[in-house]
Amino acid sequence: MKMVKNIAIVACAASFMFANVSFHMGNNYSNLDADPISVVSSYGVSYALNGTTSVGFDSTLGMLMTFGVGNASYRMGWNAGTTSVGLGFTWWNGGDGLNTSISTNYDLVGTGDTADGNLSMVVGFGF
Repeated sequence: MKMVKNIAIVACAASFMFANVSFHMGNNYSNLDADPISVVSSYGVSYALNGTTSVGFDSTLGMLMTFGVGNASYRMGWNAGTTSVGLGFTWWNGGDGLNTSISTNYDLVGTGDTADGNLSMVVGFGF
């Protein structure tokens, strides 16, 4: 009986711990004016604060806040010495248990007076 109680407690805690958490992987295309352009893979995690706002981390952009309505989102990122502002659009959402999404984002990443565009294609997985 004690084992059943422990399993129930762990299952309940895990459901709260992973609620509204999503993971993403993407390809980032930057230095778009150069030949060849720079391509970097990225990954990250985000936690939905409510239906339109999330906070998280992206390996390219650093700390990332997103504010969205429908399929569009406004993005702000902070990394060591750089900040970014951008727009994103989710093209597809699907799945019942493990929700998946495909998105395109364009962020303007800058340090002081210089800025460079960062186009990313992202596949997301959420609970």
